[in-house]
Amino acid sequence: MRWSVFILIFGFCSLSESSLEGPEGEFKLLRIWPKTSRELQIVKEVYNSSSEFELDFWKAPTILGAFVDVMVSPKITDSIRKFLDKNEIEYKVTVEDVQKKIIEKEIESPESKIDFGNPLLRSFFKRAKDTVYVSRNKAKYNFGDYHSYEKMLNWMEEIEKNYPGISKTFIAGKTHEGREIKGIKIGSPISKVDKRAVWIDGGIHAREWAAIHTALYFIEQLIAGYGIDPTVTSYVDNLNFYVLPVANPDGFEYSRSDVTPQTRFWRKNRGNIVCKKDRWRRERCCGGVDLNRNFDFHFGESGSSNDICSDIYQGTSAFSEPESRAIRDKIQSPELWGKVDAFITLHTYSQMWIHPFNHERKSFPSDIQDLQEVGMKGVAAIEAMYGTKYKFGTGADILYPSAGGSDDWAKAKAGVKYVYLLELRPGEEQWDGFLLDRKQLIPTSRETWEGVKVVLDAVLKRARPELFSSTQPSTTSSTPSSMNFRSPQTASTRQLFQQNRPQFNLRNTLHERLNRLRQQQLKARRDFEARNAQQRDSQNDPRRFQTVSKNNQWVQTDTSASVQQAGNCFDRSRWCSGWISSTPNICQTSTIYMQKDCRRSCGFC
Repeated sequence: MRWSVFILIFGFCSLSESSLEGPEGEFKLLRIWPKTSRELQIVKEVYNSSSEFELDFWKAPTILGAFVDVMVSPKITDSIRKFLDKNEIEYKVTVEDVQKKIIEKEIESPESKIDFGNPLLRSFFKRAKDTVYVSRNKAKYNFGDYHSYEKMLNWMEEIEKNYPGISKTFIAGKTHEGREIKGIKIGSPISKVDKRAVWIDGGIHAREWAAIHTALYFIEQLIAGYGIDPTVTSYVDNLNFYVLPVANPDGFEYSRSDVTPQTRFWRKNRGNIVCKKDRWRRERCCGGVDLNRNFDFHFGESGSSNDICSDIYQGTSAFSEPESRAIRDKIQSPELWGKVDAFITLHTYSQMWIHPFNHERKSFPSDIQDLQEVGMKGVAAIEAMYGTKYKFGTGADILYPSAGGSDDWAKAKAGVKYVYLLELRPGEEQWDGFLLDRKQLIPTSRETWEGVKVVLDAVLKRARPELFSSTQPSTTSSTPSSMNFRSPQTASTRQLFQQNRPQFNLRNTLHERLNRLRQQQLKARRDFEARNAQQRDSQNDPRRFQTVSKNNQWVQTDTSASVQQAGNCFDRSRWCSGWISSTPNICQTSTIYMQKDCRRSCGFC
């Protein structure tokens, strides 16, 4: 007997009219362990019919030895448990009341009741709790908590108001319900559009709140670190960033509208509602499209569904939805087309770093070695932060095949070099899944940023290889590359030359070189003195970045020793002492950049 027929019989027998109507009760999360091929096939048939049974699979059935997580409504809990028992399939109820967990994780006070005075507990919970965050950004946002879409928009607009030289909001499109799909561009100067670009988005699946928080944290790092962190400054000076923190605003706001599990774990957008009768002649009204099945790459194939009630409903056609069209149209706009070198889309959960292609197993792009090299370094950088371990590979190989995804489209159709889909915390073995505790939001964002910086370094090295040469003198103008990049300058110096540049070209004359150097030195000195004054004024502020005396001594000692060395042991930048003063370990955390510009101060020679 085919298992699909078996499931159908199960449906008729167990889903009586009374069971369909009630009683009300708790949504439960079941973890299922199929241990034989027969059991796995049965569970897959249930998964394929999940919309009929109103089941929400948090972790789909894939291979033998891998468990399955499914949220079950109170109307069908008893039937599902009897069905699993009858077929001798092992399972366990991991969450007795999902709604109660929603309230505990996302509604109640985030203050922890754990005593972190015990050193063993402190070590154990380091990865889970690292919530200290002090921002230099003039536009304030309460990281470490979940917020409304309106609050996110207000924050991005406040950034644009305070930092007009390096930021500008953009509207990619409008949703079904009329909300603006708004993101922010970051780059210096903001008007420059001929630089290589990086695209980052989050929240294409409504219930994946931690992905949205992480995208917002990336914006914070780029804005707050500019002019202070040399690595971030180099990113913003040489690249353009386009960050769309909420790619599915309607779905996200709907998922926030109620604590009931059906609402909180909504996945799709809020597209048109269609009513139909199911196999039991019930009138069912369903709507929404899985936006990550709606892109034009193997549309409608593996891992998607043409059932509008399914959580993986692909839509009527590729790009049928305004949200997916918004991403496509922005990438294909004259401002961005052909310039995007990295496409990073953030999801939760499972701790996976995924590269194309995902529509079928063992399918790779021609530059797979480059993707693997950078991606594996990113995984290592994440682990180095708190010990968080990620799986690496295509989604089809380490998760399950799924066609019509934005990442595959970005690689195959938009021609983006570095394309990655990141499934953030928690790990797939964790029962809480999409309910990431607020105490983990900041550490999740921090470790992910470390991994993403590896991708940004690869993009920057590909676009501006001269920045990674430690032998190039600072006073030498570099020849523009095939990508038409100019030699690196600070933002204010560029603006000065744009305002006062003569009509004739002096690019290769000694006069221009000396003038540029004088302007850079003057600006660096003013910035350094301003930071020192700011530090003196904030002596009573406990949140300020303090310099430990022994670190100062270490820097002075190494610098003194290196001064005696001959040859090319010198600092290219006059900012070095200021950077080391504000961030004592910067020589170790930003080695490539500091070795190039601060060789003497960091003791690299």
